Amino acid sequence: MRGLFVGFLLVIFVINSIAVPAQWKRPTITVDIKGQGSVLGNFGTTLWTNQKYMRFRGIPYAEAPSGNLRFKAPVARQPWNQKFDATKYGPHCPTKSYKHIGRDSIIDVEDCLHLSVFTKDLSAKRSVMFYLHGGGFYYGAAADHPPRYLLEKDIVLVVPQYRVGALGWLTTFTHDMPGNAPFMDILLALQWVQEHISDFGGDPDNVTVFGQSAGAIITSALLLSPKSTGLFKRVILQSGSIMGHSSIKKDPHRQFERICKALDCGACEINNEVHRCLREATVDQILEVTQKESFRPVVNDINGIIPEQPAELLRKLNKSISVMTGFTKDDGSFVLAKYYDKMKKVNGDLSTITVRQFADGIMNLVNDRTRLSNNLLTRLLFTPQILNGTAHKEALSAYFDLCTTIYMKSPIIAFATQLIEKDLADIYLYSFDYEGQNTRFGYDLGNEHYPFNGGVHHSNDNIYLFSTHSLNDNDTRMAQKMVELWTSFAIDGIPSSSEGPSILPMSSPSGPYFHINNEITISNDVLDELTSTLDDPDNNKLDRINREF
Repeated sequence: MRGLFVGFLLVIFVINSIAVPAQWKRPTITVDIKGQGSVLGNFGTTLWTNQKYMRFRGIPYAEAPSGNLRFKAPVARQPWNQKFDATKYGPHCPTKSYKHIGRDSIIDVEDCLHLSVFTKDLSAKRSVMFYLHGGGFYYGAAADHPPRYLLEKDIVLVVPQYRVGALGWLTTFTHDMPGNAPFMDILLALQWVQEHISDFGGDPDNVTVFGQSAGAIITSALLLSPKSTGLFKRVILQSGSIMGHSSIKKDPHRQFERICKALDCGACEINNEVHRCLREATVDQILEVTQKESFRPVVNDINGIIPEQPAELLRKLNKSISVMTGFTKDDGSFVLAKYYDKMKKVNGDLSTITVRQFADGIMNLVNDRTRLSNNLLTRLLFTPQILNGTAHKEALSAYFDLCTTIYMKSPIIAFATQLIEKDLADIYLYSFDYEGQNTRFGYDLGNEHYPFNGGVHHSNDNIYLFSTHSLNDNDTRMAQKMVELWTSFAIDGIPSSSEGPSILPMSSPSGPYFHINNEITISNDVLDELTSTLDDPDNNKLDRINREF
């Protein structure tokens, strides 16, 4: 028996003496955050040049917004005594597309207000890029945005998480449910950057907030908000503007009543009891009753984040914040896809629907009661022959321009041109025109049933900023170009590329603006974008010939 024991010890000694392969080692690094505590991070490498960078993922900036803190303004995280493990992402904020059944009693699933920091030099003082994810105001997470492209350049990247869905946006306009909680999360995260990013080699005086889709809408609202003064120097708005027709929640009171009744919270009058009921509902119960709800920022929240209508805030704006904003060429094709699904479900065979009826349905989603803009767009995009027939394939290019103009390009162009009139800072406008091998058309639900392709789809630009897809050689060159443009603007306030012409800020409501494609080109009349698909000689590639409309 003694011999067996000695033999066992010998085996353990031999195993421990074997050199561990380098790829198995997981080196770590510790940073002491002044006034907060120490965090343990680890290392990653950039994709193109294998530069090493440090990553600190899931650092908490706020206490868990659960229990009595649910729906309320976030509370800054208390300092911690033990070293915080920031080697992996924290949990994402609860969304209606994810079930937490059985987890509420094990972990606090609402403890999601974390941020991730990626940096290459702790002793430097580098420009900070602060990214706000999209996701329709009801989903999104830091882990969905890997940094291996952007960290090729000498910047510090910060990606915060913020509350989404009902747990973020539901409001009674009271102290118990003040509204716009995600804005308050983000403002607290920006304050964290001001206080602590220098510990990670970042410059708190040179912060660029950039966001895509819902993240861009939030970013544009932050630009206008009186509560954001001094927290950032520049913004990049990708495919989103608070000036959009659907950027503000129109019926927050009725939405509260619907959700309250669905949770059986009594008469749903605004009082302590109903607030208690909503705070005590489980996360899964709230997610279940909000499956068909949509969420947006609200105006006149009691904390004054958006104290007036965005147009009025823009009129009063007096901040010198540089802006780069733009859209993808076919940014509204996701709207066309959703509308097509709806029409097929209701009507089945679209051969009984005229082009005019189909187009009117798209335009009526905007609810222009005068119908003036409807009539102008109809005249601009469709011939009378096409309008009165059922040849939807012939109208496809017009459908693309219609959806993209109404939902994406018009609000973005309007925001940019009104900023130009203010003459407070440089405004750069772009159109992302590159169509690579990957697309987000259909998202995770697939797109094979559509009779059209997605074109340069909404959020396709992010494929070339965050390392989420495998890229071929041409796609990689596009990603390198995008990284140059985005980081140069964050560092110097001027977007530039080693392969392109000099890019100038807009000097009038017409332009100039720039196209991002295999080559960067400059155009001078942004109104050309309203018919960019119709005018494209290759627009037939959008048609899936083997699919009936």
